[in-house]
Amino acid sequence: MAHFPPSFGFQVTPTLHNKAEGPTLPSNNAVHSIPFVVLVTGAGKGIGFQIALAYAQAGASGLVISSRTQSDLDELTRQVKKVNKQDVVKLAAKTENHFGRIDVVVANAGVMSKYITAEDGSHRLPYNIEEDGDLPRVFDINLIGTYLLARHFIPLLNASPNRVQAFIAISSVTSHFSDSTFTPLAYNVSKLAQNRLIESLHNDYNAQTGLVFYAVHPGVVVTPQTEEHRKASDGKKWDAVLNDDIGLCGGVLTWLTSAKREWLSGRYINANWDVTELEGRKDEIINRDLFKFQMAV
Repeated sequence: MAHFPPSFGFQVTPTLHNKAEGPTLPSNNAVHSIPFVVLVTGAGKGIGFQIALAYAQAGASGLVISSRTQSDLDELTRQVKKVNKQDVVKLAAKTENHFGRIDVVVANAGVMSKYITAEDGSHRLPYNIEEDGDLPRVFDINLIGTYLLARHFIPLLNASPNRVQAFIAISSVTSHFSDSTFTPLAYNVSKLAQNRLIESLHNDYNAQTGLVFYAVHPGVVVTPQTEEHRKASDGKKWDAVLNDDIGLCGGVLTWLTSAKREWLSGRYINANWDVTELEGRKDEIINRDLFKFQMAV
């Protein structure tokens, strides 16, 4: 990722990781208190599946997992259909009734704009707003879905005191992108808005309740979605960046929630960062209020 500008955050720690290792291995982040209940949306496959698996390996006593399709959840044995307000309300109620608490909520469900067939016959992601007619659907899942989870699970997080009380949105480095030449406008802007949502939730809740909120770039990994990118007419551009292990993010999240890390709450975090080196910058991160999106003047 050396070709990205410094503002994209890949130079925050001298060491970058492509897989979970050392302090980010789930086996090194065993939960300290039982019960410990984790909700992961979009857990049927890909990154979400691996996040759920990582928490299981870390010893979570309860997992609530959701996906938009039954087939995706066959391996995880639980079905929650397409996320909407009514389903999120029911999911929160069922979680409270079954477990009586929630410790970590991971808003992982996400989509990218649909492929188009361009005038030149190429099959690819849209390059601009005229080509990208999928913004309402992308925002509905990526941003509104995160909003609904926060709105209906924050009360349950707040009712589970003396624990980590973490709400995590799986964001993306594409939230830094200011054009659509690599990934579509709808996806990029939805992830940028997701980052600001996390910052706002921190400002609204952390001081009063102790809840913590994180926006996490999970790495650039081969998933069922990104595998399709390779098949597109311009798919070769993905070969240089799809280098991270699919279990990277899950491991990092088990580290992130192994303690209440309020100094990282409200901020954008890159799963590639070396967490030991990151902790070494703790005072600087707090004093300079780093890893937030601000206008340069």
